[in-house]
Amino acid sequence: MTPDYLICLECESPCYIFEWADEKVKEATCTVCGNDEIESFATEDEYEALTGDDRFSRSR
Repeated sequence: MTPDYLICLECESPCYIFEWADEKVKEATCTVCGNDEIESFATEDEYEALTGDDRFSRSR
């Protein structure tokens, strides 16, 4: 399933400009910091697993 947004791991901003295929990021751009390295973006679940930060969680 395609996520609604990704989280930029450089500035922790939600990013809505991305290409998603085969269950992974193919291309992404953060409009806040300009990051475009696909390895520097995470889904909500990936971000929570990395940081333990649930501020983006829909289950709250």
